[in-house]
Amino acid sequence: MQNRRDFLKLSSLTLAATSVSTRLPFVSAAKKPVILLRSSWNDHNIGDQGHTPGTLRLLERYVPEAEILLWHQAPRPETEKIIVRNFPRVRLVRGDFYNGDKPFEGELKDAFDKASLFIWNSGMVHNYGLFGYDWPNTMASLTPYYYCLDRGIPFGLYGQSFDKFAHLAMPVFRDVLSRAAFIYTRDDESRKFLKENNFKSPVLEFGPDGCFGIDVRDEERGVAYLKKSGLEDRKFLVVVIRTNTKHIYDKGGGSALNPAQPTSEQQEQDRQRLGKVRELITTWVRQTGLKVLLAPEVSKEVVQAKTGVYDQLPADIQSKVVWRDSFWNADEALSVYARAHSMFGIEPHSLIMGLALGVPVVHARPLVHGRKGWMFRDIGLPEWLFDIDAAPASAMTEQVLKIHQNYPSAKEKVRKAMAFVAERQQAGMQVIRKNIKLTS
Repeated sequence: MQNRRDFLKLSSLTLAATSVSTRLPFVSAAKKPVILLRSSWNDHNIGDQGHTPGTLRLLERYVPEAEILLWHQAPRPETEKIIVRNFPRVRLVRGDFYNGDKPFEGELKDAFDKASLFIWNSGMVHNYGLFGYDWPNTMASLTPYYYCLDRGIPFGLYGQSFDKFAHLAMPVFRDVLSRAAFIYTRDDESRKFLKENNFKSPVLEFGPDGCFGIDVRDEERGVAYLKKSGLEDRKFLVVVIRTNTKHIYDKGGGSALNPAQPTSEQQEQDRQRLGKVRELITTWVRQTGLKVLLAPEVSKEVVQAKTGVYDQLPADIQSKVVWRDSFWNADEALSVYARAHSMFGIEPHSLIMGLALGVPVVHARPLVHGRKGWMFRDIGLPEWLFDIDAAPASAMTEQVLKIHQNYPSAKEKVRKAMAFVAERQQAGMQVIRKNIKLTS
């Protein structure tokens, strides 16, 4: 595996190879470069919200000369509130890439035909066989790339995870993604997976999840919530859970990780995992005297945190635990996380937001959720990463308490990790500038 030193060396090489003058624009004022960003996956998940403002902030900071078009295939009203409020220069584009026999036309086609570069933002959609075998949807995710190839539009992937290409899918993915101008994987295991399977993109490197760039806040709502809940600055631990349960908006049969009818094995997993969470919370409260906030990363977990965690805590511990009884958007969550002492979570993106704010975190992820679980190791925080199904509650609790016992040291670890993240962000953005220069 590439370690952080290797990555830092790679960063300097990439920056040297793609450096451009910051004193003079490299594009003519007569033709402004256009970046079309495909992003915003879900309004019911603050992680899926967070990719978008995070990546937009990086583009705004490092590629200020570009016009940004943000493609929302499905309506994302909550995410759009955040974007309109914080990114007034970004223009939203809506629409499906295809609709049966109807011709490709309208504002989405105009956006593609105007684009100097098409970017698919962070996530893990480019897999086949990991969570299912829906070939039509798999091909639908690749269709925009083929359109770009047909029209000579460069494209790239930013902060993606890759886990599985089942039989027949591998040559298809290899063919199209090898022609990407760049692929940044948000975990090094994904980078190695693509390398081992002979993907040939000219830039195939580690590049952090776009959510690491997030800085949007709703201070009014966040501060009001803290005051209402009796949570004081740096005096509470945030805890984020994840369960094998159905999404509240899902009217169908659920999915592999969000089942409508969990198997007995999945139900036992939840019992074991939430039992460890309760043990950690109990020890934290009794040893530190500080409070805990049960915070939702996904809307479905609001209820699960109540029934699976809060309701089963001892009475003396409940008095120190705040259960968030409603879902929220990423900007309000960020304003609350900014005032946390530290964070513990089964989901990763609230923890990414915490790191971006300088808050120490411990991540206990299920390995079944894929290679993205290695992100925190790859930015230099392996001691804060656990397998929730293998690690005893005592080991995870010990790390959370170590953060409390030597807080300045923990904050310094976060600072170093985020300095590395910033190196990789800058390197990736310089590659993006290089590619819009070539087509503008």
